[in-house]
Amino acid sequence: MKPLKLTMQAFGSYVKPGTIDFEKPEQNLFLITGDTGAGKTTIFDAIVFALYGEASSGTNKKSGNELQSQYAKPELDPFVELTFSEGDGASRQVYTVRRTPRHIRPLKRGTGTKEEKETVSLILPDQTEFSQNKKETDEKLVEILGLTKGQFMQVAMIAQGEFMELLRAKSDEKKVIFRKLFNTEPYQKIVEELGQRRKEKQQEIAVIRTECQTEAGHIEIPEQYERADIVQEIKEKVIRSEQFLVTDMEQLLEELEQLCAYLQEKQQEIKAQLQAAEQERNQAQEKFAKAEQLLQVYQQLEQAKTVLDECKAEAEQMQKQELLTGQIRSAYEIQSGFKRLQDSMQLIENTEKELQNCEQQLPELLKNVQEAAEQEKTTGAEQQKQNAAYNRVAERVNQALETFRKIADVTAQIQKKEAEQKSAEQEAKQAEEKQKQLESQIQQWKAQEEAKKDAPTKLAYWENQKKEAEALAEEVQEAKKLHAESTKQKKIVEAEQKEFSDASKNYQEAHGRYETMRQIFFNMQAGLLAKEQLKPGQPCPVCGSVEHPAPCELAEEHSEITREKLDEMSLEIEKLRAEQETCALRAHAAGALAEEKELIAKNAVEKLFGHMQDSLQEIPEMMELALVEAVVDASQKELELEGKELLADVKLLEKVQNQLQNAEAEKVQLEEALQKAKVHQQSVQTELESSRAVLKNLTGLLTFASKEEAERELESVNGAKMQADEAYAKAAKLTEQARQTLDKVQALEHRYREELPKLVEARRQRQTEYKALLTERDLTEEKWQELTQKYTAKDAEMFQQEINVYKEKLARAQGIYTSAKEQIGEQPKPDLEAIMQKREKAENQLQNLRNEQEQWNQYTRTDCAAYDILKPKMENRAQILAQHQRINELYNRLAGNVSGSRMDLETFVQRQYLEKILYAANRRFLEMSAGQFELRMYDLEKAGEGRNHGLDLMVYSAVTGKVREVRTLSGGESFMAALSLALGMADQIQESSAAIHLDVMFIDEGFGSLDENSRNQAVRVLQEMAGGSKLIGIISHVTELKQEIDDQLIVSKDENGSHVRWQIS
Repeated sequence: MKPLKLTMQAFGSYVKPGTIDFEKPEQNLFLITGDTGAGKTTIFDAIVFALYGEASSGTNKKSGNELQSQYAKPELDPFVELTFSEGDGASRQVYTVRRTPRHIRPLKRGTGTKEEKETVSLILPDQTEFSQNKKETDEKLVEILGLTKGQFMQVAMIAQGEFMELLRAKSDEKKVIFRKLFNTEPYQKIVEELGQRRKEKQQEIAVIRTECQTEAGHIEIPEQYERADIVQEIKEKVIRSEQFLVTDMEQLLEELEQLCAYLQEKQQEIKAQLQAAEQERNQAQEKFAKAEQLLQVYQQLEQAKTVLDECKAEAEQMQKQELLTGQIRSAYEIQSGFKRLQDSMQLIENTEKELQNCEQQLPELLKNVQEAAEQEKTTGAEQQKQNAAYNRVAERVNQALETFRKIADVTAQIQKKEAEQKSAEQEAKQAEEKQKQLESQIQQWKAQEEAKKDAPTKLAYWENQKKEAEALAEEVQEAKKLHAESTKQKKIVEAEQKEFSDASKNYQEAHGRYETMRQIFFNMQAGLLAKEQLKPGQPCPVCGSVEHPAPCELAEEHSEITREKLDEMSLEIEKLRAEQETCALRAHAAGALAEEKELIAKNAVEKLFGHMQDSLQEIPEMMELALVEAVVDASQKELELEGKELLADVKLLEKVQNQLQNAEAEKVQLEEALQKAKVHQQSVQTELESSRAVLKNLTGLLTFASKEEAERELESVNGAKMQADEAYAKAAKLTEQARQTLDKVQALEHRYREELPKLVEARRQRQTEYKALLTERDLTEEKWQELTQKYTAKDAEMFQQEINVYKEKLARAQGIYTSAKEQIGEQPKPDLEAIMQKREKAENQLQNLRNEQEQWNQYTRTDCAAYDILKPKMENRAQILAQHQRINELYNRLAGNVSGSRMDLETFVQRQYLEKILYAANRRFLEMSAGQFELRMYDLEKAGEGRNHGLDLMVYSAVTGKVREVRTLSGGESFMAALSLALGMADQIQESSAAIHLDVMFIDEGFGSLDENSRNQAVRVLQEMAGGSKLIGIISHVTELKQEIDDQLIVSKDENGSHVRWQIS
């Protein structure tokens, strides 16, 4: 990257548009000189702002309103435009970037001010604009340069007051810078990946421990088992253990295997007992069932005998009832035959009466037919006469009515044509008005088109703003999420710390009680010694004294304190201590995670505020996330309203443009419509005159004065005709009725004469059948009539049902009695109660064995399942432990976690780059310092001691022959070292990455700290560098440099702001 032209307006101390042409100097080394505060550093600020949107200073960051010139008028828009080249030779590409900072301007209408957001535009080598999106353009610039702003400042600018940072930075700080410059991040990721894998293996081990403890908790131990206490002890030990001890688990598996074998043997034993009990129970059940069945047969025999006795007592009565039932049925059968005979006799009598009636009616009916026929003939002649007269009048009337109809049609046609004529005149008038309206509408559309012509451009700019706002809203939600996670983790830390505090308190209290009791116990030991061994005149075994004036006495309340109780308290205290350490570890881990989440949340918020300052109006440095969300939400809503207005404007513009395109065609259509209306008007006039002539001719043909007069004439003759028609129809109807009556009576007479002999024969046959039935049923007429009067037919049915029931009961009882006798044979009546008690006893014994079997099966299922689960888990654990050990050792080595070797893998790799940087830097440093100093790295053997010193710099003095800290250099020496390091780094960057072509360097001050010889040496080194393609600008007000550097960019400042001009040798 090499700057070609720089233009500034209303930027910093520069007001009027001024362009610096960096291609104008004849040499690549030039001096930027001027008084303090004239605006020398602002030139580099402008370059950095154009490329990255921030000023060059890392400690005093400037962006937005701070960069707007205070000397310029508010309506003058500030901007920086930089034209630079990338690459060299045939691959040289020229770019132009123009950036406007966030600034305040007056409103175009009315009073007040408005804050404009930062904008950036990048013109590519093909003269096309890259994107209107600020974020995308910034990323593209970083891609072109191959450097972030921080990296650019390290290698392209030795800034005023900041040139010592890289030189004196610690290894960890240099590592972050080198990571981006030399792409060593993969080595850091290798270590992170190893750490993640180590963590995963630790989690797997913890999961296996938990699973094993859970399965151990499932083990059930029967009390009858001889090793129950041993198994229970090792089970409790595994469950309570905080560590995963292999020996305990192996011992548990061995005991569990023996327990499973014992349970399987017990299962077989119970199974044999159960089979025997089942056989005994089945035999008892079978015996009970047979006894129950035999007892039931005995009951059936007794019941059948009782029924047979009852039937024997009722036998005679049933025989009499059966005879009476037969006589009743015969009586009702004879009654039916008697009724048929009576019906036949009544029918003969009725037929003879009807025949006599018909013979009497026939003469009168014949006379009626003749009289009706004569009347029909007379009325028919009168009808024909009246119809002829009606037809003559009707013909004349119908002709007149047809003429009246035609006159009405023509009159209606004339009225229609007159209305059509009026409509045609109105249509022509409307066509003329539409032409005038269209001309007026076209003028309005053209005005709307002119007013909304910029709508598409504004809409495209709005869409970019909307994308930025949506991205900002997503960042707000992510920041809220991270903040919530951080807050939640802090609460977890508080809870863990409370648990640690409680555990610590419990431990301290228990420990205090233990120490008290232990001291009492020791005192008791002394009392026991005094009681049993100290005798007057005998030496004490402890001190040798023969006098014992105050021997220790045993207190009665401490008699329960024993060695065993102290041992129990010691175990309890050890458990509390372990719990305290566990809580401490958990609290520490939770705190570390809370700090990490808080840092992530803080970084997210800082990033969010940076993007907000780029996208929104001026906001404070920090505010609550809820307020941030409200600001972003309000901005989005404002954008939504603005977008709706712009979209409506675009749609209106498209609609107006379409309407204007169709306007000419519509004008032609309106002209055609006008001509068509005029032609139609003339045609309707002609047709109207023709219809009026036809109406005149029809009026001359009329024979009646009016249509009503013709209708009255026709109605008059029609009345006489209708009377004649009615008289004839009535006569014809009477004739037909008389004939029908005569025919009906004649037919009845004939039928009765034929039916009468047949009816007499039928009566004779029914009388014969009645007499035969009396003989057959052996009943006289008096007897059957007596029976039918005394009994009904239903009584006979009821008697028969009682007889049937009796017979069925008798037959069933006889069958049951016979069958029961055969089944019993010689068997005695069983004692069912005693047999049932034996069966219940066998059933209870069987159920008890089944319950016992189920209990042993449950033991077997549970314990064998636990064994089957635990055994493979122990095998898997051994494999995972081996993997964890390998990964852990590799991670500690590469992460620098090994004592005496604190240098990590990435630092080791970066030392190779730093070695090359120092090789290039020392060529300049030796020359500048006249061979006195040389930069060196920490020795590899010492770089990992204490902390990571892998990238720390030392300085070797050729005068003393010793290596010392780089911080011990003087101001001038430090400047030369920093300058040499920056030059060496630039060489290494250029060599290591073909994508980075940095042909520019600015040095801001520092030369004032050099003596004349050192300054001359430094300038000579820079001149050698500038002999190639690198452009080097020295920003300084040191007078001596003006004599040594010919090409100078002179910066001055007055009441109108800063000004620049070239002074070329």
